[in-house]
Amino acid sequence: MDAILQFFGTILSFFSDITGGFYLFGLFLFALLVKLILVPFAIKQQKTSIKQAKMRPKEMAIRNKYKGRTDQKTQQKMQNEVMDLYQREGYNPMGGCLPLLIQMPVILILYNVIINPLKYICGWSKAQISTIATSIGLEKASEFANRDIELIQHLNAANEGTANAALAAAELAEVSFADIPNFAMGIFDLSATPGWNILIIVPILTFVFQFLSSKITRKFTYQPMSGDQQTNSTMKVMDIVLPAMTTWIAFTVPAAIGIYWMFNNILGVIQTIIIHKVMPLPTCTEEDIKAAEKELAGKAYKAKHPLPTDNLPPKKSLHYIDFEDEEVDADLGEYESIYDKTPEEREKAAEEKEEISEKQKKLFGKAEMKKDEPQKGKKD
Repeated sequence: MDAILQFFGTILSFFSDITGGFYLFGLFLFALLVKLILVPFAIKQQKTSIKQAKMRPKEMAIRNKYKGRTDQKTQQKMQNEVMDLYQREGYNPMGGCLPLLIQMPVILILYNVIINPLKYICGWSKAQISTIATSIGLEKASEFANRDIELIQHLNAANEGTANAALAAAELAEVSFADIPNFAMGIFDLSATPGWNILIIVPILTFVFQFLSSKITRKFTYQPMSGDQQTNSTMKVMDIVLPAMTTWIAFTVPAAIGIYWMFNNILGVIQTIIIHKVMPLPTCTEEDIKAAEKELAGKAYKAKHPLPTDNLPPKKSLHYIDFEDEEVDADLGEYESIYDKTPEEREKAAEEKEEISEKQKKLFGKAEMKKDEPQKGKKD
């Protein structure tokens, strides 16, 4: 796990270095990198939304069939038909959760990197961090090894000579005070935890950006049918609850985490709008719904009134011989055409045929004569 955290710390440090050493800009580039990595998943999610949008007329037809009936049995039957429709069309309602599931571990990794920048960005050991804390006169120095971002605040409060002496005591003489991660941005110290000070603006902006992000994103993405008033009310409550939870978390973590979350929301909205322009969702018109209702009614009627011939085997033409039903095992021998013979052989065959014909005529003639002759011992 430490190797993964150090890898992310190296990326964050690189982005900060190329932007002048400010971690605010480094956090923005880091958030941009994460969004670019998740673009294939966002495209897949949009394709899933397009597939579901194409099913909207059929889903509306099913819901209109049970419109006005609110009993539990009817609602359950309606939901079963909708789920059967999803299964036939190959749609998975949980298919759009993958980007969120991937993004949450990134937030947790970034949180650990930001609260321990000396360990995962600078690569200092826990022993060195504890030695630095002891050198500047801090009590319980070992506690800073698990949250060394607080040690940076004390180093920023101390003078540069004291900080360099502490680094030398930790056998980090080749490191100067200027090499310590710079979380300052004007009057803001992104390493500090927001409270009743100037940093309170970070949780407030976190709430505003997440609330607006959810509203804007909903306009450009497919929204499943709610089905009832209770679901609509729940969605409205969640629009407030989720940003409120994020705001509360932003009060308990370094301000850099809240800043990253704001960048993530802004970039997420931009990504959603761009993908929507490139891959727009199909619209659902009244004509589409009526056509789906006719199709649904036709299927229901056919299921209740099957034709007598529906279960009969297919008819076969008299001119059609089905060799699959009956195997022919007789040996028909080789076929030999008369034209394969020489003229002499054909002439000889014709003579033999004529002789056979004469013999047959004689035999048939005798048989007829015997038949006409009166039998002995009998009177006419």
